[in-house]
Amino acid sequence: MWRLTTVDNPLSAKLWFSDGLPITNTIRGGQGESSRLIVEGQGFVDFSEFILQSYVFLDVNGLFICSQDTLGADTFDIRDKRSPWIDIALSLPGQGRFTITVVQTDTGIHLNVTSLTGILKPLPTVSAYDANFLTEMIAQKYVPYQNIPDAPGKTEEEIRELGTRLFPFTPYSFELAMSVYDWTTASFARIVFMKIFQYTAIPETPLPLDGPSIADSIWESNWGSYIPQSPDYMNSFMMKPASTLADVKAQLESVTPKLHEFSNVQNRLLAAAMQALPRTSLIAKPRLFSGQVDISQLGMERFGIEFLECPLNKGPVTESLVFAFADAMGTYISQGHVITTKMVWSFTDSLQDAMHYENGILLVADIPDDSSWVWETAAHITPLSDDSAKTEYTFAPGSQFKVLSTEQVVISEKQMVVINLRPEPLTQTPSAASQRERLQPTPLVAEEFRKDAGTYTPVLEKRIQLIDERKGVIPASSMRLPVACPDATHFKLAHKTRGRRCRCIDALDNMGSDGVQST
Repeated sequence: MWRLTTVDNPLSAKLWFSDGLPITNTIRGGQGESSRLIVEGQGFVDFSEFILQSYVFLDVNGLFICSQDTLGADTFDIRDKRSPWIDIALSLPGQGRFTITVVQTDTGIHLNVTSLTGILKPLPTVSAYDANFLTEMIAQKYVPYQNIPDAPGKTEEEIRELGTRLFPFTPYSFELAMSVYDWTTASFARIVFMKIFQYTAIPETPLPLDGPSIADSIWESNWGSYIPQSPDYMNSFMMKPASTLADVKAQLESVTPKLHEFSNVQNRLLAAAMQALPRTSLIAKPRLFSGQVDISQLGMERFGIEFLECPLNKGPVTESLVFAFADAMGTYISQGHVITTKMVWSFTDSLQDAMHYENGILLVADIPDDSSWVWETAAHITPLSDDSAKTEYTFAPGSQFKVLSTEQVVISEKQMVVINLRPEPLTQTPSAASQRERLQPTPLVAEEFRKDAGTYTPVLEKRIQLIDERKGVIPASSMRLPVACPDATHFKLAHKTRGRRCRCIDALDNMGSDGVQST
């Protein structure tokens, strides 16, 4: 554990810790814990503590203090909570620099250094235009997603309070918080469609869109309340309920200019919020996982268009953005290539959770090769989520990943492609590189994945409840699948979907309950 005892702040910059606790004399840290100090007008200082090879480290923006004495353990144990107290003083002279000095340690602890000088991580830029635009969208009830089926979510006041704590450096803290919250609802479909269906290599402003493919994707959503006949689902696209694809196309053509600007604004706000959120220690989360494609109706043939490297981005606009999955995997998404995302990418820390949402593809994000001890490009957004039980990490649009390996596996007669990725670093940091090498995992090979994935159990699927108007509640666990349930009119899942189709919905399809509504 560590404690900040004094702060020399000659410029009188306002200071906040993202945990909302007092700046000084608060004990922070612990194995794998990272805390972010926010300095008004200057930037961020991340303090991350961990035990490695039985030595204790305190990493501060890529610089580190470590004990020269072992803690009595022969090997590093991520579960080990022992750590000496280190009292430190902080100096903020301005010009984006800081100095920390160790003023006291526990008896018998000797350190490699007692003082460090480093550079603050930059604050994101948030424009008044973007914030005001989102305020307009909130007033018109396009944000957040209306009448969330598996409510309650967060209240506006809760979101405002979180924004004040996490983004105190800007007067637009609420708008940043609301942008992230909205992403964690079914609004994410709008945010995804409007980014991946851009022709990003055509030098026009705004970028041209593949409108027919957007309309098709909106129309093809066919589960629960996320259907084109739903007022709330269509409202998220600034449209009214539609009974035909032609109606969707006509409405989309009318709202496209405003919808496109809406997307651009929200993605800029999302990127700023993700940059500002506290970092997560690599010790705490050495791997992240994502089930793809994250919107089932897109299909694997549209996975390849999610990247700037897709050759279809250069047009012509008469050619739909659909690229054969095998061709993409054989060219610009093959081993050794670097891919750049068009959209926000969501990950979780659990292979089991990622498998619950996968639609044929599993992404594995391994530790970046940047010498940092935190995920510099991934933001932990769960505190702002509509579902606090769902762990979520996000990478902003424009994030780059090196493809380490790709493998095809079969799990329970279902074919899946596993893509191992390594986030490309923003910058190289002068950290304990030789020590970091001990943490670097190897790519998740097929044999290891089959072993881990083989432990997947359909716990959530078995807890589905079909609600029949005449028979009442029918637990899925009491049925043998597949079984037809023609009388079922509603279903209730054991978890919030946030508009993301999962294996529970596939299980419902197997029951013959297509078209039933969620409650």
